[in-house]
Amino acid sequence: MKITVVTGVWGRPKVFEMFAQGIKNMGVEVKVIVAGSEGNASRSMVQNHGFYYREFPNQPLASKMNATTLMAHDIGSDYVICLGSDDIISPELMQEYIKCMQEGYDFIGVEDFYFFDTVTKQAAYWGGYREPHRKGISCGAGRVISKRLMDKWAWQPWKNEHSKYLDNSMQGRISGKQKLLNLKELGLFAVDIKSSTNMTPFALWDNTHYIDVQIIKDQFPYIF
Repeated sequence: MKITVVTGVWGRPKVFEMFAQGIKNMGVEVKVIVAGSEGNASRSMVQNHGFYYREFPNQPLASKMNATTLMAHDIGSDYVICLGSDDIISPELMQEYIKCMQEGYDFIGVEDFYFFDTVTKQAAYWGGYREPHRKGISCGAGRVISKRLMDKWAWQPWKNEHSKYLDNSMQGRISGKQKLLNLKELGLFAVDIKSSTNMTPFALWDNTHYIDVQIIKDQFPYIF
């Protein structure tokens, strides 16, 4: 079974190095495809880790990300894991993903997430969506998609007109056998690394609270 991680990168080389270390720490052989938009700077940063690289304009973002999934098709992927280049999943979560893949799920997602801010050194836990219209929907990071479902989408999960709302763009198209994982209930971890140049500033939003940063340090010591 060939598993491919797809992501896009723009700036933040230090955070990307943390992401790359997270890939290496998963303990599972995966292919990694990265779309970058800064020429030789992003190309060399990505290829130094042995990852596939696609140069693509940063806008529209949907086209940039679809470039990675189209390449995932070209290399014969059975499953694709969608991550931001500031997202890291723990080895234990990866093993749970593989278990779900072996059980034939077409879509696997996580309901909650952890966060770490490199500027303030604070950590937080987000318990998931709880608005009536979004309750039970997976977060955008960490979505796992089967070849079968990708084939239905022509290996383009995102629509260009939804470039500012990539999570929602994919959500309405999900079908097949689905599985949602709750990290806190299962004792698993995935972290989104925030920094001063993030698209979304580090702050508490609905259903989020600060946690002891040692929890994150114990799971991902190399990001400190």
